[in-house]
Amino acid sequence: MGDPIRTNQETAYQNFTLENVKFSSIFEFSALFRAFRMAIQPACMVTALLAILVVYCAGRAFDVLWSYQVMPGEITAFHSPIPGYYDDLLKQNRASRTQAIMDLLQQEDPTLTLAQTAALAGNPGAAYQRIKVIYEQKFTHAVHAASQAGANAAIKNQARRQATLKLLNRMRNLKSMVGRGVFSALMRYEIREYGLLVSNTAAMLRLAPMRGANREPQQAVVQVGTGILPVGHHGLWENNSIVGCLANMFITAPTWLISGAAPVRAIGTAQGMGLLLRRLLYLLSLLLLVGVSVMAAALAGAMICRQTALEFSGRRPTFSANIAFTISHLGSFIKAPLLPFITILGTGLVLTLLSFVGAIPFLGEIFIGAIFVVFLILGFMIMLMVLGIIGGLNLIYPTLAVEGSDSFDAISRSFSYVYARPWRMLFYTLLLLAYGAATYLFLTFAMYVLLAGVHIFVGWGMTLFGMVHGWNTGGGKLDAMWQPPHFGELIAPINWWAMNWSETIGAIFLYFWLFLAVTLLGAYVISYYFAGNTILYLLLRRSVDGQGLNEIYPDAPDGVPDDSSKPLIKRQ
Repeated sequence: MGDPIRTNQETAYQNFTLENVKFSSIFEFSALFRAFRMAIQPACMVTALLAILVVYCAGRAFDVLWSYQVMPGEITAFHSPIPGYYDDLLKQNRASRTQAIMDLLQQEDPTLTLAQTAALAGNPGAAYQRIKVIYEQKFTHAVHAASQAGANAAIKNQARRQATLKLLNRMRNLKSMVGRGVFSALMRYEIREYGLLVSNTAAMLRLAPMRGANREPQQAVVQVGTGILPVGHHGLWENNSIVGCLANMFITAPTWLISGAAPVRAIGTAQGMGLLLRRLLYLLSLLLLVGVSVMAAALAGAMICRQTALEFSGRRPTFSANIAFTISHLGSFIKAPLLPFITILGTGLVLTLLSFVGAIPFLGEIFIGAIFVVFLILGFMIMLMVLGIIGGLNLIYPTLAVEGSDSFDAISRSFSYVYARPWRMLFYTLLLLAYGAATYLFLTFAMYVLLAGVHIFVGWGMTLFGMVHGWNTGGGKLDAMWQPPHFGELIAPINWWAMNWSETIGAIFLYFWLFLAVTLLGAYVISYYFAGNTILYLLLRRSVDGQGLNEIYPDAPDGVPDDSSKPLIKRQ
């Protein structure tokens, strides 16, 4: 007989082959990587794209009403730590603009009288149109002179290209001098901050020089910074970090839009009742713009979050069922994100009303000191709401889409999950942000390859391999309508003023499709935001409440079939 102990040991240590590992069960956070696949679904992308187009059209209408109001660098300087710096900058920019326009008008159109020049300088829109016509006439004369020259074709085309570049630079300087509309400036600021957010996320680990007491860099000593927290004398508003970019996108920009834009500041000639009426008209038009934006965000968020929740749980959602769910819960999707801010504002007003007693001589300060604990309690409530907004605002729409609950329940659930699992929430959020930045860079590169390939081959065909040129520019026929794209600038500055009538009409159609294609990147950002946070909510809910990922509320209005209530499809 064999040794029983030896036999058991040999049996226990037999070799085996591991054929499959389900990492989603071992590493729960890996489920977040499904956000990319959820976000690029056609239904989600189209929904986000439509929301962007609605907000963009409303914003352009807003700019038509308020014309040229923002000069370069004003939004960035809004949170300056120097008291009064921003208001002084606004006044200085307006005075500098007026003087610069007057100087330019006197230089370009000496036929104007001093009174006419001053009147045009006070109306940037009219001044822009007049100077633009002058620049176009100069360009036309330069092109005509190049055509009449006796030199060969290569020299003529070179002269045309130089005139085209000169016209483009002149118009860009003119636009910078005149300023931009409020919405246009805000949109450019948000896009820039988002680009910096992606860069800071991609470079999350980086080397930075240590600084001594005299603020001079010590090159011999370096530190490893994560790029999460801001570093610099501007504090939170430094855009050299993830937190700084997020603060600028979600705090600086909205605050500036409400209280920092030129129409609500006491600059210019409007004073007293005129200033009050201007501020009232601005705030009313801004309220209309915000209302359209909130409605578009509510519809897009509801659709994308619901689609993601059902897909993630293994169900097959249909567009009609998602529309029915969205319409039936639209009120909650509109109110829920606003209620925390309304609560903070209401609590702050209560604090202000109670503090009126402190204005009473002698007795006021004694009374305030005696009941100051009441102010601390109310301040504690505000603190809880602010912390809940920072961590839980992203979860409100997913909560409504998953649970089918009302606004108060959505706020309660999303905030409580943040307080119950703060470190898990932070880890999931950073992971989602890093993965989103990586996928966004990939899609941007893919879009660049697409546009560059189209430009190369279509350009060859339109120029007959270099034999045909644009009517005025002296370059390639396609280049006259659309400059070659670059990875950092998918759509180069458009030189509308150098095109003839047929190129202009063709460019209008061309840029419609071109901007629509590039806007898909923005649609992906919105779709990824809602899809990723929906998955994040499901993971937090399972961690806190123990609910399964496939427990989704199958609600639909009366008489409307809900395909989400079908049995789950088990996936291997």
